Amino acid sequence: MEYPKSIQNRIKRVGGQVEGVKKMILQGESGDKVMTQLQASISSLESLKTELIKQQMKESMVEDVKKSLGI
Repeated sequence: MEYPKSIQNRIKRVGGQVEGVKKMILQGESGDKVMTQLQASISSLESLKTELIKQQMKESMVEDVKKSLGI
């Protein structure tokens, strides 16, 4: 499966956010700041999941239409 650029960009963004949380923890940042960034990472993962589900549904529908048309 080939993923659109938007999904590829989202996963890079999520990775950057998680790395930021890791760095904050290693540097001893306050728990409040870490939790805020962690929640942002979780939200980004949820958005990514939603986009992946949409993509999968779209591809599945296209395949079903092609089958029904004999393409």
